[in-house]
Amino acid sequence: MEGIYNKENLFAEFKMQKTKAKKIKFLQEMKELKRTQPHLFRGTKVTIKNFDNLIEEWSKPYPWAEINRAIRAKQKEIYSADGEDLKLK
Repeated sequence: MEGIYNKENLFAEFKMQKTKAKKIKFLQEMKELKRTQPHLFRGTKVTIKNFDNLIEEWSKPYPWAEINRAIRAKQKEIYSADGEDLKLK
């Protein structure tokens, strides 16, 4: 039997949080719930460390900016020759 919080429920509830502050609060509540009542998250692979990482990222002034920049840089490195942009067909 799965817990109350499966992947779909977590994503749906997170999506309902419209501000950064509410998203952070939601993540903190889920982290505490995972710590105190882990059976509610049975069937998911989410860990307390995952919640810590999400809280840290959403607490930044511009969440995901660093990660997106690193991804774009890596993609440019992979898909370009000598740093020049190439268009993939």
